[in-house]
Amino acid sequence: MEPTTTLLLSLFVVALAFGAGAQFSRLCLLGGLRDGFGQRNYGRLAVYLVAIAVALLGAALVQSLAGVDFNNTKPPFRNPQFAWGRYIIGGFVFGVGMVLARGCPLRHMVRLGQGHLPSLTILIVVALTTYVMTRTSVYADWFLPWVGGMSIDLTRFGIAHQDLASLLGGGGNLNLVLSLIIGAGLLLFAVRYLRSLGGWLGAAMVGAMVAAAYYLTGGPLGKAALEASELMDTPPEGLGTQSFSFAAPLGDVVHYLSLGGASVALTFGVVAVVGVLLGGLVSTLIRREFSFKGFGNLRETSINLLGAILLGVGSVLAMGCTVGHGFSGIATLALGSIVAMLAIVAGSWVTIRQEAAWSTPNTATDCGANADACTGR
Repeated sequence: MEPTTTLLLSLFVVALAFGAGAQFSRLCLLGGLRDGFGQRNYGRLAVYLVAIAVALLGAALVQSLAGVDFNNTKPPFRNPQFAWGRYIIGGFVFGVGMVLARGCPLRHMVRLGQGHLPSLTILIVVALTTYVMTRTSVYADWFLPWVGGMSIDLTRFGIAHQDLASLLGGGGNLNLVLSLIIGAGLLLFAVRYLRSLGGWLGAAMVGAMVAAAYYLTGGPLGKAALEASELMDTPPEGLGTQSFSFAAPLGDVVHYLSLGGASVALTFGVVAVVGVLLGGLVSTLIRREFSFKGFGNLRETSINLLGAILLGVGSVLAMGCTVGHGFSGIATLALGSIVAMLAIVAGSWVTIRQEAAWSTPNTATDCGANADACTGR
């Protein structure tokens, strides 16, 4: 079988496992933040942190044992051009959008598999927004002129990459040590708050699949696919060392469909979206949790769609999302991913606080009628 086909099929299997793990662990950063901010209950946040920890530890092993190079990933998480403006502004916008849309793209993919019909509309809007931002001149014309200058060239300070090990003047060994320390710290936090075996297993599966994707795309199979593509008249798009993200890949799905399903546009991102959707659906059916949920009132739907637009804009500006930066980026110890995630949390916190101020008189009624809107589940 041709290496590119083998690679995509392997990544599809990994995406199935990722989607299943996200479904039965109830992985949702927004739900975790709501529980943490409002009830000081950090169980769901711990699920998210376990996935980060396992992704971080797995990626460190992939780098040290398999020799996968994280300095040239897609997107370039360790880029020495530290685009602080994009990380902060884009992350904050994404965080606001995540609250208004009642979840990040990954959460809506899982919820769609559970029968949540509004998630389909939200995903379509996110996909169209990211397509416009990445495949047209909108970003270059409207955003680049003012955000492009908000960047620091680390090479001027003798720093080749923006990962924590490079910033501290170390190399691969320091990267492994830092990954072990940070990963262990996150797991110790989770031990205190996470009591669900399903949460542990699902989160660990998600994190392991992030590392597996890095190994597949950056290891022997990924290199073989790259070499084979050099001999093709029209090489496929999107090859290179990478892992999961659901920001630009949703736009890639629109691009793939716009080309009539041309094989050249069948990227890891497209395969990941389909695989996670199916993986979440299979897990839902096995657990007998499928249940149709219709659309809310016009006001709620309008707010959700505004949030979807902000998710698309913010994810492209920040060059990642709660999966792209939260798992794949932090797994490489990229400072930009850490900053982007802090900005996402800040945007979510501000919006949750403001939302609570607006809806305080009707909170009990709203939560009773629509628990998803209050918990992110």
